[in-house]
Amino acid sequence: MLKFFRRIRRTLLSENKFSKYILYATGEIILVVIGILIALQINNWNEKRKENIKLKTALQSVYNDLVSDSLLINEVLPQVYRRNVITTNLLKRSYATEANLDTLVKIMKSEFPVRWYSSPPFNTNTFSNLKSTGAFDILPSEVKKRLSNYYTSMVSNQDLVEKTLGQYRIHLDDFVKKYNIIGRLYDENYNNSYIYNHTWTNIDSKDFTPRVAVMLAAYNVLYLVAKSELETNQQNIKEILPLLKPYLD
Repeated sequence: MLKFFRRIRRTLLSENKFSKYILYATGEIILVVIGILIALQINNWNEKRKENIKLKTALQSVYNDLVSDSLLINEVLPQVYRRNVITTNLLKRSYATEANLDTLVKIMKSEFPVRWYSSPPFNTNTFSNLKSTGAFDILPSEVKKRLSNYYTSMVSNQDLVEKTLGQYRIHLDDFVKKYNIIGRLYDENYNNSYIYNHTWTNIDSKDFTPRVAVMLAAYNVLYLVAKSELETNQQNIKEILPLLKPYLD
């Protein structure tokens, strides 16, 4: 092709057809410019296509994480609701007018749930990778905003849960030094064991009663915080998923 153009230029120059040569040269320049523009357009299209693939891959990973988190919440939340109901009922019984030391002993000896809640292992790796690799910057602005808010809220809720759990654990550790409420978690024969029953004799009501009040309150707060964490995350997920869906179709 280049030889063909050079032959035309030489022919025009040799025949002193300078005006035609100028016209031809102008046309050749225009063709070169058009070729460059087409090449740039193709390159831009390829880059855009690569970016769209990268964007879709990133959003698909985030979408999968959120769906997985939602399923995890659906699995954990019913248990949290049950513990909330149990603790609320125990609090009502402990503060009822007719409640006495025997009531509190029965609650703590046989009914207090003991087992605690900690935040489920939510998926954060994909979002962390997006932030660290710079892929986050290509996300649509509204998606970036909602995802940032979701994961910031998640971390904040987890921190609150851990602090509340830590406070409960302190009260629990202090309580079990004097009153055995964990034996039933480990052995079916706990009711007949000396190690379990010995601590439930000659109970000092002035020592026992405030400990029970603190334990029930700490446990209740823990599960209220847990309920708030799960419901907040679930609501955020429900609002974010529709924003991601159009980019995945």
